[in-house]
Order: sequence, then structure tokens, then C-alpha cells
Amino acid sequence: MNARVIWSLVATTVVAAVAWPAFMRAGAASPETAPVPGWTAAPVIADYANRDALVSTYEADAKRNPRDQIIATMLAGQYLQRYREQADVGDLLRAENEAQRSLRLQPRYNITADMTMASALTAFHQMRPALAYAEEASRIVPSSFSARAAIANLDMELGDYTSAKDELTSRPIDDDPNWDISLARYDELTGHLASARTIIDGVQRRMDEVVDNPAETRAWTHWRQGELAFAAGDTRDAIIHYKEALAIFPGYWHGYDGLAKAYWASGDWPDALEYASKGADVYPLPEVLGFEYDAQIALGQRGNAARTLDLLYAIERIGNAQGMNDRLIAMFYADHGLRADDAVAIARRDLARRDDIYAEDTLAWTLAADGRWPEARTHSERAVRLGTEDARLQYHAGIIALHCGDRGEARRRLEHALSLNPRFNPFQAHDAERTVAATERSTFMVDRRGLSASRSEAARPR
Repeated sequence: MNARVIWSLVATTVVAAVAWPAFMRAGAASPETAPVPGWTAAPVIADYANRDALVSTYEADAKRNPRDQIIATMLAGQYLQRYREQADVGDLLRAENEAQRSLRLQPRYNITADMTMASALTAFHQMRPALAYAEEASRIVPSSFSARAAIANLDMELGDYTSAKDELTSRPIDDDPNWDISLARYDELTGHLASARTIIDGVQRRMDEVVDNPAETRAWTHWRQGELAFAAGDTRDAIIHYKEALAIFPGYWHGYDGLAKAYWASGDWPDALEYASKGADVYPLPEVLGFEYDAQIALGQRGNAARTLDLLYAIERIGNAQGMNDRLIAMFYADHGLRADDAVAIARRDLARRDDIYAEDTLAWTLAADGRWPEARTHSERAVRLGTEDARLQYHAGIIALHCGDRGEARRRLEHALSLNPRFNPFQAHDAERTVAATERSTFMVDRRGLSASRSEAARPR
């Protein structure tokens, strides 16, 4: 995952308890979930439709009661939830400010504010400060498995997988979705993708059984099922889950982005463009803009593609002050042979923030795009050290090994990538197939950038 979004449920258990009064039950809809014998999903509450009104109510309360730390914490929770729903980064800043205000009013034993701070800082990719708040919450309530799950998540984001495993050794007696989400992430990263899928399937059913759970939270679990299905090469199942997420929470940017990726990977350019455009309209992440750009190139829309590329450059220049998009920008540049020096610098900055396997992979691939193969291999080997069943990591490691003269390792990695997901990338999957065949015939060639010569023209910058 490129991280990319474990923060989304870190504080659900604590924050939702104070931020979701029962009287908000209006506008229900039914999710399209796969049938499970003896199981029925609860109606979905369209709580998101009342989010702005709730925020306004709590803002007014906070203005009338500036010394009330509970109201400050509740307002922070509402801002955080609205960010998840509407992707306004300003809400993250507002959530952080209100949580800090709550902590100034009550510096000790304020676990809800600590957990909210951990969530907001995680979204900003400030993992080490976030970890300090999660650890403080755990010190306040050592029995809080939600806090321990948050610590495990952050350990993984920082590349400390041993500490994450230690946190996850003693399972809670009662079901805790945060705990299982963390455990699934650990299994996913450590080469147990099937186990991760089973755990998330259970989380989804438990979350969908509770009518008071926020629609976005429920949709997130379906999106997460889609992400794991995609990683396992089950594109059809992934599309089903992404559409379920959108049925539960209409307009959900995660759902749009997931569908864009699935159709992009399959080379279904019209659908990829449709959903990438919808996702980018809500939250213009570099990854989804990359799907849009590739689809526009493939469909001959070069003028639109040029404008999309300009937007990506603008995001790097003026829209990335918090460094939230570093990894995605660096990977887009490396995949498209753009701004190699910038890509490496951005990847190094990301690695300094969180030295996880995906930071290592991003730096490895940007170095490879710059033709710096020995250095790339050092980071590539770190990226695959856990046996992660991610076709992208395996493909990158294989290409880098090949350029370092290790054809046996290269073939093994590339074949593994294709066995995990033969359609993980519309260009790189095809490249992996041709490169494996070329290594058998000893006819492998490289282009001027050092990446495989079989790379599709659709991915090349213009």
C-alpha cells in the first residue's frame, strides 16, 4: 500500500465514540456486499451528509466554551473525519490545532486528543511525532489495544517491523477492528497476503454489522479489501470491492482511485480515464493523476495529458509543502523517465521521514531511472527483504538485479511478480514478460535511461 492510508482507522474507536451521536440516523442505503451465509449488513447511515452541520455546531460550542477540552477534542474528531470524507488538507490542520488546544487545556490523561494527534500527524507523514502521541496514549491506558494498534502501524511506517510484531503478539480478548487492521497490514508486508485478505474480510463484516459506524469507515474496509485483491491479482474481485465502497459512500475518492488503478492496470483506458478524473476532482493525488495521464496518452489526448503533467509539476512546486506526496511524485517521475535528479532527491526526503520497505523501493527505482544501478540494488534488496507479495517491488528488484548482472535473480523476481499479479501495471507487466523471454534468449537490451527497452511507448514522456 503506499501507505499510503492506514491512518484512516487509527483513532476510530476512540474518536467515533464521542463524535457520532445516535440521533444522526438518517438517509440509509444498503451496501452491495458479497453474500455470507447467516450474515446481513446493517443499513448505511448517510452521516457524511450532516458533516458540515456537525462541524459548525461544534465550532460554535468551542467558541462559547473555549476552556472545554472535551469540545475541542470532539471538534478535532469531526475535522479529522471530514478530511477522510472530503480530502481537504485544511481539515487536517484544523484537527491538529484543536487536538493541541485540548492537550493544552488538559495536558495529562487526554487519550482521545493524543490519538487524534497521532492520526493527523500520520496523515501528514510525520511518523515519529505521531508515534510519540500514540505511545503516550498507551501509557495512559496500557490496556488500550487501539493505541497499541496505532503504535504497530507507525512502527511499520518507520520500518521497525520487529517492534510492530512485538506489539501485535497478544491479541485482545474482544474483537478490535483496529487491531485486526494492523495485523492484516503486518501480514501483507511480511509475505502473507492470503492471511491479510482473510483478516480484512472479517473486519469488513464486523464493521458492516454496526449501524452507527460512519459510512466512510465502512467504505474504507471495502476499499481495503479491493487493495488486497488487486495485490493478489484478483482484479475482478478488486473492482467489486471498490464499487461496494462507492455504493456505501458515494463520491468516495478511494473508490474512484481504486477503480482507476484496476482499469489502468488492465489497459481499459476509457474507464481508467473516467475514474481517474473523478478521483482527481476530489483529491488530485499524483498517483491518480498518473493514471489519468497514461490514459490520456493512450487515447491520443496529448493536450489534456500535457495539462495533467503541468498539474503534477505544480503539485510538486506549491502543493506539497507537508511532503505528503513525496513518494507518489518520485515514483511517477521514475516510471515516466522525468526529472531524475529531482526524483532521487524527493525519494531521499521520503526515506528520511519513514524508512519502510516502500521508501526503500521508491529510492531504488528512482536511482534505477537515473542509471545508478549498484546503489539502486542496495535499496532494492532492503525493499524485498520481508518477502512482501507485491508485484511492483518484485518487478523493480528484478530489473535492478538484471542491470547488475544477476540474471538468475532477475528472472526469479520477474516471474514472481507475474505470478502475483500478471496485470499489476500495463507497461511493466508486459515489460516483465518480454524481459523474462529475453533473458532466456540472452538478447536483453537497455535503452538510454537504462530501463528495459520493451517499455510501452504509452508510458514515455513527450
